[in-house]
Amino acid sequence: MEGEEDKYSFPETINQQGRWFGLPLDELVVIAVPVAFGIVYNMTGVLSILAAFLWWVIRRLKKGQGSYWLINLCYWYLPNLLFNYAFKKLPDSGNRHWMK
Repeated sequence: MEGEEDKYSFPETINQQGRWFGLPLDELVVIAVPVAFGIVYNMTGVLSILAAFLWWVIRRLKKGQGSYWLINLCYWYLPNLLFNYAFKKLPDSGNRHWMK
């Protein structure tokens, strides 16, 4: 049975998230967007420094928490109009009480 060992990969923990280039998706997006704009507009130096600063801010906000903690933080403290697509099935964060 050659190759059977590599057929499946199991995470070490249940909540181990996927990583691209060694970064979780939320951190990768924060870095990739400014770097892509820097490449397009030939301002890689300035926007790379901005990307590094934004990555540091995201890491400080998470402080060992997962990516879903950051999504929950955005849900509760940012306006609902920004996240209608992500939170379609949930009520507005301003509705603090569930009604039957």
